[in-house]
Amino acid sequence: MLVAILIAIWTFALLVLFTDPKRTSIRWGSATAFVGGLGYFAAVIDEELYPFFRPYMAAHPLLEPALAMLSRVSSFVCQTGLPYTFLMFAVHYGEFWSRRVKRLVTYAALVPPLIMLAITPIYPVLAINYWAMVLWVIPYFLLACWILVYLYLTERDPIVRKSRFINNILVILPLSFVFISIYVMRILNNYDAWRYNIIIVAIQFVLFLLISVKYGLLGVKLRLEKRRLDSTLRAMTSGAAIVNHTIKNELGKISLYAERIRSYASPNKQQQMEEDIGVLLQSTHNILEMAKRIQGQIQDIVLKKEAIPLSSLVKRVLHDLTPYVEKVQAEVQMDLDESVTILADPVHLKEVLANLCMNALEALHPGGLLTVRMYETRKYLVVAVADTGAGISKENLPYVMDPFFSTKKQGQNYGLGLSYCYNVMQKHQGMLEIESVKGEGTTVYLYFPQKRVLRDQPSRKEGYDGQDPDSGGGR
Repeated sequence: MLVAILIAIWTFALLVLFTDPKRTSIRWGSATAFVGGLGYFAAVIDEELYPFFRPYMAAHPLLEPALAMLSRVSSFVCQTGLPYTFLMFAVHYGEFWSRRVKRLVTYAALVPPLIMLAITPIYPVLAINYWAMVLWVIPYFLLACWILVYLYLTERDPIVRKSRFINNILVILPLSFVFISIYVMRILNNYDAWRYNIIIVAIQFVLFLLISVKYGLLGVKLRLEKRRLDSTLRAMTSGAAIVNHTIKNELGKISLYAERIRSYASPNKQQQMEEDIGVLLQSTHNILEMAKRIQGQIQDIVLKKEAIPLSSLVKRVLHDLTPYVEKVQAEVQMDLDESVTILADPVHLKEVLANLCMNALEALHPGGLLTVRMYETRKYLVVAVADTGAGISKENLPYVMDPFFSTKKQGQNYGLGLSYCYNVMQKHQGMLEIESVKGEGTTVYLYFPQKRVLRDQPSRKEGYDGQDPDSGGGR
């Protein structure tokens, strides 16, 4: 059992690290799980490895002290390192401190563990002064919990807020039991309470696997779905280019010969043949237009970045959609910041916003509400397009950004709108997230990194007037 729990904890640590190894908070979260597992590693040595190697100890006199030393060091590092790594995770998970302050806290917080190292006999008997330990362990734990709860309470982004809530449930509650069983109970001379943590670890591991895939953990989602979509888009880009090229070549031949046949028919006044050829030409035109649209939405996007007043762009998009708004008798609300200017491609960004707003209008019932709002977090400028329409079922939601997937029944929809929007946001180093409840509505979030937000900058190169520039950057 101890070996299984140890494997689960260290697997947990690797899975956390896998989510985003470049983020400092993720590395500290993984370190917290790994250091916490060292306590079970010490127990495995004492209760599994030591009995196994006992018959060989007489022939190898260094084996017993080596195992004993490894067990004592692992236990000590677990008990002194766990509160430190947990605090560091919370400190780096937060976004309200500068990098310099975080670095200072990282080094300053090492002082109590180092003092414990100086005053604690480790071998042959590990003798930790738990009264001295709780003097700093409990403040570390409470401060880390306060930071995590504060981040949740002050988060404006609803998707990130939900993620923080789930993270706190998965992190704070289990560690509360761990800290009580390791530190508080040992003050009361109960040194076996840690064994009950096995149940907590098992439950936490199962919840992690279930929740992290669906909602994300530690601020990010597991990259499985993203990588699947990225690989699909890459395959589509290369494969569809070949298909479209072939279609256009063959239809070009059909169109050319149809024109020649019509020229033969006209002098002889073969009216019926002319009409049939006209239908044929119209069909080839429709197929070519479809091929052009598909190719345009999956081809590699090249941005032509300009300084854009974002609120003006949003208003222009909604103005262009006025006939559709009136058709469904929708109510439109905007919550925009007129001062925000971002560095982006106006053609592609306008198309993204038009796609999202059009999707929202198509989902609305008569009298429904379309809302476009902007807000900022420390890392992102967020544009949220929300509707009170039919929503998307849980079964379909994971696939809505896949190319050619569509829940719409209209023949003109090829299921490329959201995959195109996703691709554009990726090119802007941003993200696209979708939140939807069947029967209640859908919200699409566009995340632009703060480095693309221009402060006190004039609009565009010589001033952006809300019109599409005559550039080749469009689809």
